[in-house]
Amino acid sequence: MASTRLRASAVALALLVAAAACGWSPEQEPPASVGPAEDATPEPRTPDPTTPPEQAPTGPTPDAPDGATPTTEPTTAPTGPEGTDRPSPSPSPSPSPSPSPTTTSPPPESATPSEVAAEYMEALAATDDPDRMREGWLLTPEGSTADEFLTHRISLVQARVDEGRPLLPSEVRPTAQGFELCDPGDKDADPPQERRCAHFTGFESAGDRIQGFLVDGADPGPDLLGGAGGTTASQGVHASLVSAYHARELEITVEIGTVHTVDIDLFGAVYVDPGGEEFDVSAAAGRYELAAGSTTRASFLVPDARPGGTLRVEGCLEECSATVELEVPVE
Repeated sequence: MASTRLRASAVALALLVAAAACGWSPEQEPPASVGPAEDATPEPRTPDPTTPPEQAPTGPTPDAPDGATPTTEPTTAPTGPEGTDRPSPSPSPSPSPSPSPTTTSPPPESATPSEVAAEYMEALAATDDPDRMREGWLLTPEGSTADEFLTHRISLVQARVDEGRPLLPSEVRPTAQGFELCDPGDKDADPPQERRCAHFTGFESAGDRIQGFLVDGADPGPDLLGGAGGTTASQGVHASLVSAYHARELEITVEIGTVHTVDIDLFGAVYVDPGGEEFDVSAAAGRYELAAGSTTRASFLVPDARPGGTLRVEGCLEECSATVELEVPVE
């Protein structure tokens, strides 16, 4: 009987040792089977990876004293990336969807009236380049005050170019109310022309185009004339009014063309007002000698006169075989 009790005690002791080696306490249910004696050391169990951290075994390990808890390993799963104690980064937000290739970009904003006015003034100031000035036509409605004013100014500049004495560029600068435009003057002219400045204010727009403005506080429209008149001809030479403008003096520009070779006495032109009073021109520009089939732009400056009269221009065909007499209505 004693030997039997000793054998039972030995078996119980062996089970306790085996239980401690497997990491579960005596109160837990023993394994369903224990291997043969020659394989008495069971394989350590790998904890279930799905076991929550708070349920992971925290009991003593085989190498720890009974009742001791190891301090070299965390008791909870790490909260950051493996091997660190930093918090896990928040998930990156999904990128915004790229616009479809077929999505059209919004159209560029239209230029403001002040920007268009500045471009128009730059065209007016390009008195050394009539082609650059003509770009300003795109900024004005046809037939508007701004259009006729620019046309007149281009015609004055073109006459100087045709004569071979182009002007220098004018100067334009913004002011609190608008712009100041200063012509360069011409000291070589006969008589010399002094530098002059004018203030442009009160710009009016029609859509994205300049329709009108004030020059030195006055509307230039009533004093502007476009080339709506007819054509006058003499001895194969024809002339037509391009523009006229009365500011300080009366400025007239005319297109002259010829079938034959002709000399035109531009400086000898005379202006006759509606009352019959004659005024000599004080300055003229353009080509004086015209070959057959050619044309020129001519300009005339008449002090103390107003539109509504007639410009008389004379000339002579080759070797003065015939006299040319042109009467251009300025109305």
